[in-house]
Amino acid sequence: MSAAARTPRVRVLVVCDEAVASDIESGVFNLEGVRQHLIGGPFPWRAPLTLFLVLSSARKGSYTGNVVVVDDESDHTIRYAHFQATFQDDNEVLPLCVDLGECEFPQAGSYSVQVWFSPPTGRDVLKAEQPFYVFDNQE
Repeated sequence: MSAAARTPRVRVLVVCDEAVASDIESGVFNLEGVRQHLIGGPFPWRAPLTLFLVLSSARKGSYTGNVVVVDDESDHTIRYAHFQATFQDDNEVLPLCVDLGECEFPQAGSYSVQVWFSPPTGRDVLKAEQPFYVFDNQE
């Protein structure tokens, strides 16, 4: 079985300003400032971001994951966040918020948000990647 098959699937990946769990209903989240891009400047520009994920796994267990924000032009990692996803049952769907903190974007341009999982044996597996654009408001 491949390493990709032994790790959870990413069903939903949303970049937002904040994801807040509902106080009254389990498994419900309010996403604020859902983004496909960011407008900023002067550079470097800092912005606090959160990643909202919906994961699924065929097998119960605990899985180690990482979110990496990469500058596509330089291939340099600008942000790295570690998370743990724990599935109590087989075939469970799990909502998960990953606080990326303040991301510092060195310039306007194209970035990638990547979600990786580490299988028990073998190399890390890229499970999701989404483009994210930063525009210069000074132009």
